[in-house]
Amino acid sequence: MDNIGIISNNDNAKALDIAKDIYDYLVSKNVNVLLLKNDALAEKHLLFSVEKDEFEKKIDCLISVGGDGTFLRAARHVFETGKPVMGVNVGNLGFLAEINISDMYDSLEKIINNNFEIEQRMLISGNLLRSRKVVDSENSPYLALNDFVITKALLEKIIRINIIINGIPILSYGADGVIISTPTGSTAYSLSAGGPVVEPKNESIIITPICPHTLFSRSLVLSPDNQIEIQINSKTTEVSLNTDGRKSDVKIMDQDIFKVEKYRHKVNLITFNKNIFFKIFKEKLVKKD
Repeated sequence: MDNIGIISNNDNAKALDIAKDIYDYLVSKNVNVLLLKNDALAEKHLLFSVEKDEFEKKIDCLISVGGDGTFLRAARHVFETGKPVMGVNVGNLGFLAEINISDMYDSLEKIINNNFEIEQRMLISGNLLRSRKVVDSENSPYLALNDFVITKALLEKIIRINIIINGIPILSYGADGVIISTPTGSTAYSLSAGGPVVEPKNESIIITPICPHTLFSRSLVLSPDNQIEIQINSKTTEVSLNTDGRKSDVKIMDQDIFKVEKYRHKVNLITFNKNIFFKIFKEKLVKKD
């Protein structure tokens, strides 16, 4: 690897210090390190940085330093190019940022020498339709590695969620919202809402209600080959769309439809252990006796 990009959690002092250590180590190994313009690491240490387009074009791989939230933010820079991403975990629950600080230098050496494996993760895309026309076409489709979350604004109101699969209405319930996740996102918000854990190498789309006002509160695990539409009925409260934890500027109106499908590209995760998901699952989620 000749050109490696670094993105860190700008609000975490420890993550910035670790990112600087990574920067110094890579430079000592004659690797060209790229940083984003206005990134806290570059500004704090007066390091050379480049604009977003040049950053995404020149990097051979990307290192995220922080937690899974930082990884999700970093991964958006390689959605279209497929450049591989490695996450160094400075957070708590690291399903995406799988490299511990204690293993960091060994992992960096392996990356420099191209001694790693790639695990592909599915992306989902979404378009908001109003009267069957795409809303906010300039920013569409929306892309997610973890999930799309549709939620209401007012605590005392609920919204009605209509699930339509291949043109067939199959479910309708009142709820606080709905989560549409990938297998990668099944251990995130979807899990907190009672959704299933799905091994991330699988390809499926999981639909999980948020606080449904019905006896039926199960998730749906669907083939990504299905045509999936979520129709929103809400005349009394504002409804918002969040993509991988980032709130969209678009407002969802009554009778709008959010259409979800598998995206044509995947994210390539750098890994050194094929069973890392099960290891992290056991350590972080399964209570020990």
